Amino acid sequence: MNLVGIENITPYEGVTEFKVYKYDDEIDLGNKDLFVCDLKVVILKVNQAYVDRLGKSNDALALVTNLNSNINKESITDDIKEFIFNEIYEIDLEKENIDIMFI
Repeated sequence: MNLVGIENITPYEGVTEFKVYKYDDEIDLGNKDLFVCDLKVVILKVNQAYVDRLGKSNDALALVTNLNSNINKESITDDIKEFIFNEIYEIDLEKENIDIMFI
């Protein structure tokens, strides 16, 4: 499943919010079947003293709310990670460093 998102403006540095939809040739925001979830991504920067020890400089915490009831959590996890990896490109982030929480 390919996903597309509409970014919500937030006043916080390191926090990005999206309304996430299934990709279709025509995006109809009123179509509840295409809506996937609300997504908030919080970037966690690793303290410089631990970067070499941990082998990473950033982590991402993805908070998923309002998940479409027709979608299984396990089936959407990889697609959400792929979406985050492609959309948040300002930092050095690997898919393995993205943790997803369904709330």
